[in-house]
Amino acid sequence: MPYIKTYPLPNSAILRINSERENINVQPWYQRRGEVWTLEKRQLLIDSILNDYDIPKLYFHVLSVSQKTKDNHFDYAIIDGRQRLEAIWDFTDDKFPLIEDFVYLLDSEVNAGGLKYSELSFKYPKLKIRFDSFTLPIVCVDTDDIDLIEDMFSRLNEAVPLNAAEKRNAIGGPMAECIREVAKHHFFTNRVKFEDKRYQHREVSARILFIEYSLLFQKKIIDTKKPYLDDMVKKYKSRQVNRLDEIKRITVHVLNYLDATFDDKDPLLRAQAVIPIYYLVMKQAIENQNQSKFNRNSIESFLRVVSENRETASRDIANSNFELLEYDRMTQQGTNDSTSIRERVRILTQYLDI
Repeated sequence: MPYIKTYPLPNSAILRINSERENINVQPWYQRRGEVWTLEKRQLLIDSILNDYDIPKLYFHVLSVSQKTKDNHFDYAIIDGRQRLEAIWDFTDDKFPLIEDFVYLLDSEVNAGGLKYSELSFKYPKLKIRFDSFTLPIVCVDTDDIDLIEDMFSRLNEAVPLNAAEKRNAIGGPMAECIREVAKHHFFTNRVKFEDKRYQHREVSARILFIEYSLLFQKKIIDTKKPYLDDMVKKYKSRQVNRLDEIKRITVHVLNYLDATFDDKDPLLRAQAVIPIYYLVMKQAIENQNQSKFNRNSIESFLRVVSENRETASRDIANSNFELLEYDRMTQQGTNDSTSIRERVRILTQYLDI
C-alpha cells in the first residue's frame, strides 16, 4: 500500500551537510536542472544565512535499500532545494564571494564584503562558525512510491513556474524516461546550437517522439503542442498504450542520420522549431533511399534561397516565390501546428527532390 511520511532531518547544520554531499543525489530525474540561479541570488542566500534569516525548506527523499544499486550509493535525493544547496556548496568551495556591500546586522563594524568562505577563517572566524553551524530546514520524505515523489515535486513547485518540459518530466512513467534518454543522443548533446538550461533538449525530444507516436496510432501528423505531448506521457504512465520500444527505435535511427549530417553546435540548428522539420525530411529521405540528398550543403542552399526570396519580396512581391514566403512565415509563426509542419516538410522535400 502506498505511503509517505515526512519528518525534520536531525543535525542538519551546514557543516555536516557539506561533509556528506557525496551521499546526496542533487539530480534525480524528476528534478529541474541546476545552475539557473544568478550570482546575486546565491549571494543573497548566503547573506540571509549569516544574518540568521529564515530560508525556505529543503526536501530530501530518504532512499531505502531497495532504491539503491551498485552504481547508486546515495542516502538522499533532493526533491526541492537544489539551487539553494548548490549555492551553499559553491560558497564553501570559494566559487563566489559575499556581496561587496554585505552588512552583518549583529555587528556593523564587521567589514566582510567581497570575502570568500576561506577568507572568513582568517579575518572573521566567528562569522565562519556562524555559517557552518546554521541549521538548514531540511524535511525528510520517506516513501518507496516514486509517483508520490513526482507528485510532491510538482506540488512544491506550483508557486515557481515550471516550463512545459519540467512539468512533463515530473509526470514520470516510461515515456518520460524515453524522452530523457533520447535527449541524451549525440545529436542533442553535440550538434544542436541551442542550450539545455531548462530541458530544451527534452522538449524537442518529446516533439519528435510524439510525431512517431501520432504516425503510429493516428496515421498522420497532429499538432505538437503541450496538451498533446502531456497526454502522450500520461497515457504511457497509465499503460493505456504500448509499442514504445518501436517508437524509440525509429526515432533514434533517424537521429543517427541527422547526427552524421550536421556539425558540432551547428548554426543551422540554432532554433528548436527546425528540428522536427529536418527530422521528418530525413525520415522521408531514408524511406526513399535518398538520404544523400539531405546534406548540410543542400540545407544551406535552401536557406539561402529563402533569404534571397525574402529580399525580393520586400522590393517586388510579384516576383517572389509564394511557397518560399510561406515557409519563411511558418518558420516564425505556429511552428507546432500540424498544417505548418506538413507544409514546411513538403516544401523542403520538394526543393531537395527527395
